[in-house]
Amino acid sequence: MTGGCVVVLGKVGRNVAAGMTGGLAYILDEDDTLMPKVNKEIVKVQRVTASVGQMQLKSLIEAHVEKTGSSKGAAILKEWDTNLPLFWQLVPPSEEDTPEACAAYEANSAGQVTSLQSA
Repeated sequence: MTGGCVVVLGKVGRNVAAGMTGGLAYILDEDDTLMPKVNKEIVKVQRVTASVGQMQLKSLIEAHVEKTGSSKGAAILKEWDTNLPLFWQLVPPSEEDTPEACAAYEANSAGQVTSLQSA
């Protein structure tokens, strides 16, 4: 993947994110089996902590449910607070400083963007 955004609500195979130079991936990991399948040399794997990323993920699932009638998507949305921590976000280096991937990009009460801090 070189751009865009994908949400995976099902199982994945091995070598996930191989060749991923751009974009973001949100992957549901209900049974804690994702990590050994991810090519971690290419992407950073993190929980979805940035509010912009959380909103993006939720809106993509909402659109999926609206267009397809997905019962799995609807169930995830119904129990959003329980299911959100089950998602991993795969972030290539080109996307690390984007609002969707970086919790430090949160706006403060004055509407200013906070400075980024190195991890």
